[in-house]
Amino acid sequence: MAAALFLNSAAALPFKLDPEKLSVNPELYTFNPDLKVTFETATTGIGIGLESRLNSYFGIRTAFDWVPHFEFPMQFTIQVGKNGKPDSESRSRFNRMAGYLEDMTGFKIDQYVDMIGEPNFYNFKLLVDVYPFRNKKWYFTAGFYAGPSVIGRAYNRTEDMTTLLCVTMYNNIYDKVYDIEYNPYETELDGVFMGMELPPQINEKILDSGRMGMYVGEYNDRTDLDGKPVPYIMEPDQDNMVKAEMKVNSFRPYLGAGYNGLIDKRNDRLKFAVDCGLLFWGGTPKVYTHDGTEIVSGLDNIIGQVGKYVDLVKPMKVFPIINVSVSYTLFK
Repeated sequence: MAAALFLNSAAALPFKLDPEKLSVNPELYTFNPDLKVTFETATTGIGIGLESRLNSYFGIRTAFDWVPHFEFPMQFTIQVGKNGKPDSESRSRFNRMAGYLEDMTGFKIDQYVDMIGEPNFYNFKLLVDVYPFRNKKWYFTAGFYAGPSVIGRAYNRTEDMTTLLCVTMYNNIYDKVYDIEYNPYETELDGVFMGMELPPQINEKILDSGRMGMYVGEYNDRTDLDGKPVPYIMEPDQDNMVKAEMKVNSFRPYLGAGYNGLIDKRNDRLKFAVDCGLLFWGGTPKVYTHDGTEIVSGLDNIIGQVGKYVDLVKPMKVFPIINVSVSYTLFK
């Protein structure tokens, strides 16, 4: 009954239905995969992987890539007190306090701390290619990259360990001297350093100068009583080191497009491909120092080479990818 109604309805149409044109392209259901090994170089590093052309419309790729080890320099200036950016006055205070510290400990400290930055960027990726055009060379890609959330690290050079140790020692002296002035009844050891109490005039100079640390920038959400931004002064951690980490999402979606073709028309097993796209890693990368301070979005007016790196990272809410690969078909 239903079939008769359909035929009668079709016969009443002002045009004829062509069964061949109504049929779905059989190539969509053809499954005849090959297997290729790929070698690639990209803005995400160098890599090796496998890929397969499932049919004339779809392909799938997987690979592991990494950025080879390299180092980029950073430098911080040690200052005494929290009066803002390093200047001639802060250098004078540092030289004076460094002299006292050298007399007490025998250690000579440098005002500059060099740091090493290095990438920690490696990814596993799984991508699906769609070939919508007749020539089957241009394609669109969707998929994801997955890797560590920490994509870069920075830490002080070994040569600066003595300086950072002395900074910690000085701040320990400062804390004890501060207790003499402001917490005289807290403990009986207040103001005593290695069994010795410093002369009052030295205590006064230490209190007047303030703590030692490395000026990085200004908090963008904190002000002092005068309404001025509060500076962020970084101090060594419990291991007498200064460190920082750059973080993004560990799962990173990818959208892109590309083109592939034969390297040599006489050898259809050897091909090349060029991809361009965007890696979405969850907004602006964040950089945390060892004390938990986030400096990219949490600080303004970051000085020196660190400030230049931050200015470079801030607008990079997505990561551009250009990938060039060569593949060899193992079987088809």
